[in-house]
Amino acid sequence: MMKRVALLLVALALTAPAAAWAQGNANFSGTWKLDKVDPPLPAGRGGRGGGGAALDANYAENAFSPAPSMLVITQTGTEITVKTGSTNAVYTLDNNLKVTPPNELMALKTRAHWDGAKLHLHQKQGQNFSRDILSLSGGTLSVLKDLESGGGSTTRTLTYTKTS
Repeated sequence: MMKRVALLLVALALTAPAAAWAQGNANFSGTWKLDKVDPPLPAGRGGRGGGGAALDANYAENAFSPAPSMLVITQTGTEITVKTGSTNAVYTLDNNLKVTPPNELMALKTRAHWDGAKLHLHQKQGQNFSRDILSLSGGTLSVLKDLESGGGSTTRTLTYTKTS
């Protein structure tokens, strides 16, 4: 009886990682262009109204932008990198914290985890916090973006189309 229990435990230990990866089978790789922001950004101070208007001169796209106009995503079985303007945010897909650069006060801290086919990306830098929930439907990438910065918080749904 003990042999059977031990054998069952070994079998479960070997299949659990495969089951965890099967949950997150969406591949978000590609270059994505912003199509729609809901609710729209306010005009001025980095706002772009509803989508493709020109960027405000004071607006620098990075991991904490309210609605980045372009995302470049590369993904492997263990890692995802999201390039937003000047920021390359690297996440391990096992919910472990990644600090870039290590031991820096203003380091970018990232972590990611799957919830079914949706990928949750968490990032923190200084007083900026953000959570992006990525999902795919056909050729459309939806990002539910929760952003806390400077004492305020917003939640928006961003819709992207793949350009390459």
